[in-house]
Formats: sequence, structure tokens, C-alpha cells
Amino acid sequence: MSEMGEMFNDLKQHKRELKDQYGIPCPNCIVKLPKAQPKILMPNQKCWCGYRDERARLTGTVKTSVGTQELGG
Repeated sequence: MSEMGEMFNDLKQHKRELKDQYGIPCPNCIVKLPKAQPKILMPNQKCWCGYRDERARLTGTVKTSVGTQELGG
């Protein structure tokens, strides 16, 4: 695989790890659409249903530290 492809795969994996660690399901989606899967919201993200997650945005150091604990960094 090319270097560019590997970088994009690493970026997608990093975003998945961020979402797993800091994402929460939208409470309005759970109420409005109980059979559908709710959207996973990151801090300060707005959902299509109008709900906004009021948590503070992630800082750059928090974003870069996700995933490095497993690598020993």
C-alpha cells in the first residue's frame, strides 16, 4: 500500500479511537428515533435533530495523546 493510503488509514483509526473514548450518544435521537442507532457526538458537536453537546472542545494535546497509551508513548 502507498504511504498516502497508510496515512489515511491511520487518520481514520485515530478518529475512531477519539469517538470511542470521548463520544456520547445523542439523547434527542434516542427519544425521537428509539429504533434507530443514535448519532455519536463529540464535545461541542451539533446533531441533525438540533441537540448540541455542551462539553468543552477537545484540545490538541488531548487529541494527539489518544492511542499513544497503547504504544507506550
